[in-house]
Amino acid sequence: MRDDELKWQPIPSLKSDKVDDLFKSLYGVDRKTAITNRTCVSCGAEEITENSFRDDLALREFHISGLCQTCQDKIFGIEEQTEK
Repeated sequence: MRDDELKWQPIPSLKSDKVDDLFKSLYGVDRKTAITNRTCVSCGAEEITENSFRDDLALREFHISGLCQTCQDKIFGIEEQTEK
């Protein structure tokens, strides 16, 4: 990992306890911990960096949901849109 990637400290967005509980029941991991540890809540991808994302919107989504770019694409149907 490059030095500039080590400086990036992902900060989970604030959510109610109920929302965090929902994420934990859906994915089996704590959303805030996964984001802080740079892992995906869905697939478990590790060592996620700022450069792992297509754009700023996808990076912001990681701070909200803890989903890596690949999982975001699957959930939001990006693969389907690009295949048409």
